[in-house]
Amino acid sequence: MYRKILVGYDGSEQAEDALAFGKQLADTSGAELIVTGVWPVAQMWSGLDPAIDEAEAEFGDKVGAAAKSVGANGERVLSTSPARGLHDRAERIDADLIVVGSCRHGRWGQTLVGSVGVALLHGSPCPVAIAPHGYRDRAGQDIETIVVGFDGSAEAGLALMAASRLARETGARVKLVSVAEPPPLGTGKGGSEGWHALKEAIEDEVRDTLTQGCSAVPEGIDAEPVLVSGEPAAALAEAAKEPGTILILGSRGYGPLRRVLLGSVSRAVVRSARSPVIIHPRGTHERARKTRPAQAETVS
Repeated sequence: MYRKILVGYDGSEQAEDALAFGKQLADTSGAELIVTGVWPVAQMWSGLDPAIDEAEAEFGDKVGAAAKSVGANGERVLSTSPARGLHDRAERIDADLIVVGSCRHGRWGQTLVGSVGVALLHGSPCPVAIAPHGYRDRAGQDIETIVVGFDGSAEAGLALMAASRLARETGARVKLVSVAEPPPLGTGKGGSEGWHALKEAIEDEVRDTLTQGCSAVPEGIDAEPVLVSGEPAAALAEAAKEPGTILILGSRGYGPLRRVLLGSVSRAVVRSARSPVIIHPRGTHERARKTRPAQAETVS
């Protein structure tokens, strides 16, 4: 499924979470793992201040040591920002996935996407994975369940396709979760009875969508349909709370092709999920060429 997985690394505990999840996926898929540290310093200062040069060298050593610890390739990238550096590097090496950690202010076991993750999720050229806080301490557990948020859209179909491929590689089961969001109170003719009738109609429609999704899962993969009622983001996060679970979502249905763009549901999910979350972009498209790609230096 994945050929090249790029892990954003800065030496923090959150970066260690990303490193652990990236290695887990690489071990499962046989992908090349590339640990990338972005040094966000204007290149004009390089060579002018010995202290900056020393700090940059120490940073490179840290990235190299992290890469060596997981048997990966390490590289130091110079760019104006971490998100820009990872984005440009992913395009240049044709990465299949970028993995970053959560915000350092998140609760233990919670995915709370930070500024780098937010920037990537609003324009990455490939899927982006967010590792929850503390994942480094439980990455040794096998991937047992892959939850897919399924609403019948083309983007959800792409997420389901990705989940099916990963399930085949890991032996995990796929749990298709469709959320029937109840209508606002007071809607529907006939008072309470009308509201309940409308709620049942919504659930029937979602149930049909869920059945269609299950029929698209390839043979040989254990797929479980799950219909839940409630607020979509909270319901998806709840469905993926058990250890050994990954949550895969599609990006929103508009915007440029081959770009991850967060919709309201996926934005809320990545701020609350306890499991790793992978957001897949819509469609495929020739990637734009950058006129000023990030410069990379291999470190060891």
